Amino acid sequence: MTGGTKIGISQGARAAIAEAFACDTALAVTIAALAHEAALPRGAVLWPLPDRDETTLILAGRAHEVAYGQDGSMLQLSVLGQGDLYGSLMGGGDGGAAQTEALSEGRGAHFTTPTLVRLMDSYGAVARAINRQLAARLEALRQRMVEATLLSVTGRICAELLRRSASDAQRTIRPMPVMSELAISVRSTRETVSRTVSQLEKRGLVRRVDGGLAIVAPHRLEEQIY
Repeated sequence: MTGGTKIGISQGARAAIAEAFACDTALAVTIAALAHEAALPRGAVLWPLPDRDETTLILAGRAHEVAYGQDGSMLQLSVLGQGDLYGSLMGGGDGGAAQTEALSEGRGAHFTTPTLVRLMDSYGAVARAINRQLAARLEALRQRMVEATLLSVTGRICAELLRRSASDAQRTIRPMPVMSELAISVRSTRETVSRTVSQLEKRGLVRRVDGGLAIVAPHRLEEQIY
């Protein structure tokens, strides 16, 4: 079952909901009561699902939205993690080529889309959170389109490494990037990405650390983009 096995809404799920919607505990409890929590199996197609009209908040794990060409080529549209939403309210998956797939084992809080629309109507925090996500996703798509058109493969790899490390104070990407996944992000091959990362490592711009990849010289890495 691609939607995962249902389990009860946990305390951790309510905390994740409070963080995702930037709301207080009382509202998080109200929101959680209208959802069901389920496992997101690695490799599963999470959306679209033929028998459901859902929008899901990722509580744990990673996923990505991808599109496939008739020749089997893949285009990664966005990478999703804890606190991100996917499903009918977020667009895509309406009979087109795009679908959301789980990159790791995870958990999600599933809402029927009409329920989430009612929450948006009733609570400004929910509406603002969803609008922020839609705006951020649109900006990310715009940035990727610019990079795909104007940058070399090396430039795209450096830009992606900087983007992935930006949320960490130590500029460390954890877990260690999977080269095949990174290749999909920058529209290249695993061999090219692996070779480029190794070259960056030899030049002292990045360093492998326990469980991740540290950006040692962000400004120098930035210089490699253009």
